[in-house]
Amino acid sequence: MTSRLSKLVGPALAVALLLGAAGAVAGPQARIQGTIKDAQGTTLPDVKITITTKAITKFKLETKSEKDGHWGTILNDATMKYVYRFEKPGYLVFEEEKKIGIGTNETWDIVLMTEDQAIKAGKIEVKADPFVEAFNGAIELFRTEDLAGAMVKAEEAIKLGPEKSNAYDLAAKIAHQTKNWDKAVQYGEKSLALEPDNASLLPVLVDAYRAKGDKAKTAEYEKKFAAANPDNPDILYNEAVDLYNKNDFKGAEPILRKVVELKPDHAKAHYLLGMTCVNLNKIPDMKKHLTEYLKLEPKGADAGTAKEMLDAFK
Repeated sequence: MTSRLSKLVGPALAVALLLGAAGAVAGPQARIQGTIKDAQGTTLPDVKITITTKAITKFKLETKSEKDGHWGTILNDATMKYVYRFEKPGYLVFEEEKKIGIGTNETWDIVLMTEDQAIKAGKIEVKADPFVEAFNGAIELFRTEDLAGAMVKAEEAIKLGPEKSNAYDLAAKIAHQTKNWDKAVQYGEKSLALEPDNASLLPVLVDAYRAKGDKAKTAEYEKKFAAANPDNPDILYNEAVDLYNKNDFKGAEPILRKVVELKPDHAKAHYLLGMTCVNLNKIPDMKKHLTEYLKLEPKGADAGTAKEMLDAFK
């Protein structure tokens, strides 16, 4: 009489998982077990283990290592080779095809490594990235002020990585240093096209377009630079100067107050704020800021005017 259990188990090709089982195995079976550790000898729990065989394409057995790193299973048909795959987040996948002898009880300990550990152990060959080498070489030459050499390397990096904005960014800044305004514009515009939020290139393009005499482009990038740096005291000061020259003293005043708040030693802002206060009939504030201007720049270009104004309102 055929037992119910034998019907459930099926053909001899089936694989039965028996973690931690002891004793001998029968028939074409074999047992394999071991411990999984990292490169430092620490046991690894919850390592996903997948067992497949090329002999049966649809066959797949999945299990995982226990808390102490132990793993094991019984193979009901040890006549075949099996592919063992071990994987855990943060570690490189280990995979190997292995044949276990029929009737044996084999111990197979596994070591999983992180990428850094594998590189140090010589298990992985690190291939140099030509783009990275050229780009890093350009940066190093730029730091040592070898601008000609830096540009050669930066343009080499551009050829190797034409889709990477950082190479164009570096080339634009090198060109800015050498006052090669055509290349500063060429590479600066290309970098911004690839990385529109790169605000560090805006002053480079302002200078380049100003030097080339392109007033429209200069104004465009000045506006973008101001928008990207709302709390830059020098930008705010220039806005205030523009308003002051248009006799918009009420508009200039809060901006100038913001400038001296952000940069208390901004002498010109103190002077202009003092003169603005005169026009707004805020004499105590006028005296305060013109006095501060004279402290900061006693021999400044506007020192004479500041003294005259203070004398007039004694």
